[in-house]
Parts: sequence; C-alpha cells; structure tokens
Amino acid sequence: MAAPGVAASGTGTGTPASAGAGGQNPFWEVTNLFSQKNKIGAFTGALLATGVQTMAGQINFGNFFRGLRLQVRTTTQPTGAFTAPPNSDKGFQLIPQMGVQNTDGAEILFDVINCFAYYERNKYMRSWLKDWAAAYDYVAPATAQGPSFTAFLSTEVRQQLGALENTDTRSQYTFSANIAAAVSTIGGFGSSATTQPTIAITPYTDMWAQPDNSDLEGIANQRIPPGVNFQTKTRHQMFTMLVNGSDNNFLSTLTGNALRGQIYIVRDGTGARQDGFTEPITWSQDNRNLGNLSQDQLWRWADDQCGSFGITARDTGVYALLRWYDPGNLYGQGWLYTANSTALNLETVSGSGAPSVTGGNSTTGPGIASVGTCELVQEEVYAVGAIDPALIDL
Repeated sequence: MAAPGVAASGTGTGTPASAGAGGQNPFWEVTNLFSQKNKIGAFTGALLATGVQTMAGQINFGNFFRGLRLQVRTTTQPTGAFTAPPNSDKGFQLIPQMGVQNTDGAEILFDVINCFAYYERNKYMRSWLKDWAAAYDYVAPATAQGPSFTAFLSTEVRQQLGALENTDTRSQYTFSANIAAAVSTIGGFGSSATTQPTIAITPYTDMWAQPDNSDLEGIANQRIPPGVNFQTKTRHQMFTMLVNGSDNNFLSTLTGNALRGQIYIVRDGTGARQDGFTEPITWSQDNRNLGNLSQDQLWRWADDQCGSFGITARDTGVYALLRWYDPGNLYGQGWLYTANSTALNLETVSGSGAPSVTGGNSTTGPGIASVGTCELVQEEVYAVGAIDPALIDL
C-alpha cells in the first residue's frame, strides 16, 4: 500500500514481507542494535585560527544503517581567553556543515546544514531520543573549556522507518563535515586564545543487525525491515529576515514529498538567534490556510507534543511546525503531503521586543534590529517500494 502523494524517488531496496507474514518472526523481534567505530573519517587536531578543516569518509557497510554518531571531545583545552558569547549555539557551531550522502553521492541529510540545526531536528522530530544538550557527555563551552557532545545524524525515524539497507560492499554511503575556524566558532575562541584547543571527532555507525535465516526452532525470520521502503531526506532553505516592522514572506521550494515537519531558525544581522516572529504567523498550502498563529501557540503545540519526553528548554529564535504522529501518546498530526507544484508559505512581520518565554516568565527581546536570516530546516519522507501502512505518519 503506497501512501498517496508520497514521491516515489530515491534508491530502491528489497521489498520485505509484512511483519509476521507467512509465519515469520517480525524483523524487530529478531534483530539487535549494533555499533562500531567507523573505519575512516575520524578527525583529531587543533582548531585553526581562521581556516576551516574537513572530515569525510565511507560509512561502514553491513546491516541496516540507523545513523552516524559523531562523538566530539576536547582533548586539550585552550589557553588564554576563551569565552562563549551570549546566545551561542551551545557549542554545536563547532561543526558548521555536516551530512550523509547516498551511494550515488546524492544528499540524504544535506551537508550544507549546520550541527545546531540538526540538533533542533533531533529535538523536535525525534523527541523520544535524548536531547544532545541534556546527555551525560555534553559539556557547554565556557572560559578555558572546549565543548563535548555527541551528534546523531540519523536517517531512521524510529522502529526501522527510514533505515537504509547497507549490505553491499560495492556501493557505500558516505558522510562529510566541516570543523569551524576557532575565531568564528565560539566568541574569543581563536581571536585571543594563546593556544587553540585540540578536538577529537570519532564517527560511530549505528545499525540494526541482519537476523539469521531462522530462529532456534526453525521458524523463518523476516530479514529485511519494512521501514527500508521509506526513506527520509533533510534539506534546508535560507531566507532574508527583514528588520523590525517588515513583512516576511517565506515561500518554500522544498516540496514534492511528505513532510514530517518544518523548523524555522531566526537570526539577526549579528548571527544571534532572536524571537523575531509576530502574530499573526500565517502558514498556508496553496489555497488552504494551515493556521493564523502566535509565537506562544507554536511553542505550546511543540511543547505539548515533545515536552513529556523531557527535552530541554525552548531555544531562542526556533519555531517548530510539527507534522508527525505519536501513537504512544495519541498526539500529533499526519504528514503534510506536497507536490512539486505546491506553494507552501509562511508569512510574519519582524517584531521589535517580540515576546519570549524564559523560565516561565515573559521577557522582551531585541527582535530583528538588523537584517538577518531565517533558516528553514525540513524533514521529508518518501516511498521507494511497498509500504507497511503501520509506518505512515510516524
């Protein structure tokens, strides 16, 4: 059964039987999680004062790929001044570009997207997973202290939906990332530090193991998960965010598939995130009005859907419009289906002193005092084979 309106594009995979069909043990019962350090692509080195460094490599083949974890550690601390500026991106700006590529080189998780944007994608599109900034290994950048965290570049949504068949040694998935220059990474990181920190970034593959042909009683195992016939794509689009009092009309060109959600990240001319939207925030698809919303209403909806999972506080300047369903809590919405010709638009006026919420108290922010940016980060789902109906809208 194919979901209506889902673009059937991308790399095809084997067509699995439905879970339990023909007396088989379903895949999720007979698989197990598997991880190993990626064979190539690790990075270790001191940050350059002004130069960007790169890391890239093939992803270990074998099993069904869930995603790539980038374990970031500061192994030698900087000396001299090193201060995180106000409203920094929690140290995730250390990686200004990161992504995963298909076996033919096409982008799956677009590598022009920065680590902070992927952090927000994880926070709102996979809120049942741990918030990176609340994890045991997270260390926020501070005076004379480099960052520590683990980023997860996940193609899988959950329960194998979006997992990638990764068993062919002749055609392998790849990843790539940039490491920022020290001077532009975290405040005075490079401009006044005597010695730059040494950073180690170790990639680990995260997979579902391929089961044996049968269990110990001879009952056949389902060896290919139904979710491989859904694939995900994460893309972004940059808009100009106009100054206070100006009307912004953000027309997305990222259409053609089913959307699990959109995240808008607003920054002023200095690059600092600001709560720059004002009521009404009008979201429309062709001639259909999807909502005349306020900032608080958008934040409230996102908090209702994700807050019970214990995510950290809302980040300034981030607006999540979610279109996925949580069957456990019976909450959420179905995917937003689009065609290539769909006009998907968000309109709002830049506002000075836009209301924000900090610790439950209303505060006043500076708004957009100088022309800035609005980044749209979008996750999409599309079919490449026969679909298990139980996976639709997750």
